[in-house]
Amino acid sequence: MTTDTTPTTPAAPVHEPFARPGRTFLQDSVLEDVLDSAADWDLACVALDRRSFAVYHDDPHAEEARRIGAEFTAEEARRVDAFLAAGVQDVHRLDAIAAATDLTGDDRTWLLDQLRLAWQRLDRLRDVIDSSGAVMNARHPARAVDYVRWSRKPQALSPLNGARLGRPTTGG
Repeated sequence: MTTDTTPTTPAAPVHEPFARPGRTFLQDSVLEDVLDSAADWDLACVALDRRSFAVYHDDPHAEEARRIGAEFTAEEARRVDAFLAAGVQDVHRLDAIAAATDLTGDDRTWLLDQLRLAWQRLDRLRDVIDSSGAVMNARHPARAVDYVRWSRKPQALSPLNGARLGRPTTGG
């Protein structure tokens, strides 16, 4: 039996959804031709890019809604939300597997150890991609593992999470 050496970190905050009631969206996609069938990874990259630029405006939520509404259909926005939500590690599912009665003790232990190890390695890979800077083109390895660069940072999850350096302020 192997011991769990996975460092316990607080769960990543859930992102603010792009597909929200009351937002206006395009009727027909303008991105499908550009993104070669608009893979969910590509859509998430575009959505987080638009969100990152919206934060520099006086009303980031309104600017994000305008930018997303000008480029996405409601279905594309839902696909982005589902893609980003699937990338969040769900420790409650591990608990459910641990409590499953149809797995024997050794099988359950092995499966949980393998999942924890995979998550730990995936987090390490995502950290390397995020901190690679200009040393490498991170788009290729990020796409290979379906990871949107910097999508685990609070600033990417919400237009109002954390201050951005260099953001113009209106106050004195």
